[in-house]
Amino acid sequence: MPEPILSFDPAIFPEYICKELKKAGFTKPTPIQSVCWPIALTGMDVIAIAQTGSGKTLGFLMPLFVHIADQPLIKVIIFKFLKF
Repeated sequence: MPEPILSFDPAIFPEYICKELKKAGFTKPTPIQSVCWPIALTGMDVIAIAQTGSGKTLGFLMPLFVHIADQPLIKVIIFKFLKF
């Protein structure tokens, strides 16, 4: 089992995503995000049960954002047109 991710680290997530999370007021991942992200980022399936408001949605979406942002055409769009 991968180690939990305990911060919005640009070594793990693109810097522009970390910047937006911090700007939105997120200071650190929730417990469910901490354990979901490293598993999902390896490509494994994740099933998680947690209370409403615990961060499950972002727990599943962040690895998706990382995967999408890593596609060559998307990188051009993000950096050239959105100016991150």
